[in-house]
Amino acid sequence: MMRGKSLVVGLGVIFSVILILGCSSNENDGESSSGSQNQEKYGQEAKFVDSAAMPRIPSEGGTGEPRFQVSSDGSHGGISVSGSGSISVEPDLAVLNVGVEAIGKTVSSARSEAASAMDAVVSSLKKEGVLEKDIQTQRLNIYPRYEYQEVLTGSRPTSKQVLTGYSVTNSARVKIRDLSKVGKIVDNAAESGGDFVRINGISFNVEDTQQYMPNLRKEAVQKARIKAAEYAASAGVKLGSLRSLTEVGAPSPYTPSVMDNQMRAMSAPTESHISGGELQITVTVFTVFDID
Repeated sequence: MMRGKSLVVGLGVIFSVILILGCSSNENDGESSSGSQNQEKYGQEAKFVDSAAMPRIPSEGGTGEPRFQVSSDGSHGGISVSGSGSISVEPDLAVLNVGVEAIGKTVSSARSEAASAMDAVVSSLKKEGVLEKDIQTQRLNIYPRYEYQEVLTGSRPTSKQVLTGYSVTNSARVKIRDLSKVGKIVDNAAESGGDFVRINGISFNVEDTQQYMPNLRKEAVQKARIKAAEYAASAGVKLGSLRSLTEVGAPSPYTPSVMDNQMRAMSAPTESHISGGELQITVTVFTVFDID
């Protein structure tokens, strides 16, 4: 009997020791995990503050990327700036967007009227010296036209979709190289196609910009170097050699359309006055200079 009681007491003591050791281990693990998380949290916050401390100025392109960076470490040290070279020139090319639109009860009738009107427009363009290669079809669309009519279903009015005909549109992009004849060409095209003609706009361009590129690139690099030197002087460091250079984008000398979109053809007693004005061609480079 006494032996049985001793055995029970011994097992109880062993179970209590095991329970105490297990709780102690879990508590230590929780403290270790908590400390690790705090360290990771504070480490991230420190990293964020270090990154945010980097000097920045707004980019010229409005993207918000840094255009000026000064750092003492070797991995990201340098001064990053952009420079641009620009020139204003007169356009040597006009681009006319012209088309026709015809509506008919059938596809055949609408297509036939549109084809006749477009042929008349193209003929008038060629008579004014526009070359065949400078007339390019942009789109040809055929689509149904519907109207919603109110009908009675029993005693309740409802709307019903009814096919009323078809619409055919045909548009072309036309290059006009003789800018002194732009007004006359537009007027003749509008008159030749009658009420089917749609003038969708006209823009001006410089067809070959390569002749301006060497001087513009030289100007862009010079301005970038001057800007970098100013930043280096302001920061109290010495400007080093050019590390990298990238030309950003491509020159785009196009002007906005000078005619209202989808303007319908109108008869006019005098020739339309259309002027090309001037265009600005710009080259931008992004550079990175070392700090000595």
